[in-house]
Amino acid sequence: MLYSTPCEYAIRALTFIALHSDGSPVQVKKISQAERIPHHFLAKIMNRLISKGMVRAMRGPGGGFVLAKPAGEIFVRNIIDTIDGVDSIRKQCVLGLDVCRDDAPCPMHEKWKAFRESFLASIEPLTLENLAENLRTKRQRRPARS
Repeated sequence: MLYSTPCEYAIRALTFIALHSDGSPVQVKKISQAERIPHHFLAKIMNRLISKGMVRAMRGPGGGFVLAKPAGEIFVRNIIDTIDGVDSIRKQCVLGLDVCRDDAPCPMHEKWKAFRESFLASIEPLTLENLAENLRTKRQRRPARS
């Protein structure tokens, strides 16, 4: 896995907010149910995203979360960095070995290194707005269930 489950949940939650927010707060319960993310786990992730300035919490009745800046200004790489740290992708051994680096490589080190650098380069320009728009398009193309 390139990034952790909490990181996946953060990306999914932020994409949900980007898709469903008209500027009004989105409740964590709504995100949790729609994305099938454990409520308490998601609340912890959202607190981390607050501390890093990606979302703001609105308290009181009708409260919830709003993006702290436009979705086009929130980069997927920054979300990954906030939750896992991009360096964790670079240090992780694809085979799970405790020591895997250029001077002590695992059998897949060179291929994995090229893949992860390609992955990081490919997501560099990717924003939350891109994810939300891609998901919206995908859902519009989905055939109706009978």
